[in-house]
Order: sequence, then C-alpha cells, then structure tokens
Amino acid sequence: MPPQPSVDQIPAGSGTLLVTRRPKLRALPVFESLGVTHVVTLLSQQEGAMQLGSAVKAVGLQWIWIPLPSAGPPPPTSDHRLGAALMQVSSLLRDGGHVLVHCSAGIHRTGMFAYALLRFTGMTAEEAALSLEQLSAVIATEVGDHRLAWADRIYATWRG
Repeated sequence: MPPQPSVDQIPAGSGTLLVTRRPKLRALPVFESLGVTHVVTLLSQQEGAMQLGSAVKAVGLQWIWIPLPSAGPPPPTSDHRLGAALMQVSSLLRDGGHVLVHCSAGIHRTGMFAYALLRFTGMTAEEAALSLEQLSAVIATEVGDHRLAWADRIYATWRG
C-alpha cells in the first residue's frame, strides 16, 4: 500500500486547492483517491520535475509544470508566463477542479502560488490571506510578505 502523503486542502472556486511538499513517486496513486484532478509542479528541471511529471501522468492525473527556480518572488520578466499560468489554473478551480500544488518543501513557492491562485479565483487579499491560514498555518507563517506582495502585484496586473 502506498504511503499516505500529508496534504492540506480548502475549497477554492467550485473546486478544491490542495498543497503538499514534493510527493513521493510511490504515493502518487493516493492523490487520485483524494479526488485530485490536476497536479501543479513548481519545481525546476534540475529538481526532477520531468520525472515527477511522467509519474503523475502515468497514474492518470493531469500535470501542469510551472517552473519556479527559486523560493524568491519571480522577476517581472516572468509575469506574462506566470500570469497566464495563474489564469489557467484558477479557471480549473472555478470550474470544479481539484488542484494539488507543490514545490520541494511545500512552503515558500507553494504558498506564494497558492495565495496568487486564491486571488485569481476572485478573493480579496484579506480573504486569500485567511484562506491561506486555513490551508496551512506553516505556509501562512513562513510564506513571507514579499511573496504575497508579488502575488498581489501580478493579480493587479492581470485581473485588477
């Protein structure tokens, strides 16, 4: 039996936002039983994103790769790529998808992207911050104001 991964989740749009640290390959089948429809990987290629993506697809889940090479806020040169990705993933949530987001530790990149997703699904900054706290106290504490500021800035650019 595959190990049970630690996954936090909250309602988002008409779907569910789930977060975790980098999943173990042998634990991937469990995500389908949790109702996950899409896995968003924020890892870089050097962190093994392609191997993980192949394994995600092999268990029948949709895989979306949005590489964020570091835990810091992405540079403005990434705004177009990341804004488009946030629009795509937030649409999945609004349409009832069950989207799992992860990076390596499941804290900084995951928290920054999850908060941005919540904003892109229509939440105010206050609602998104509260939802992030409900999602994971560790993420909410450790994500950092500079990462939330990045998410608010890209949201204002794309949706504001």
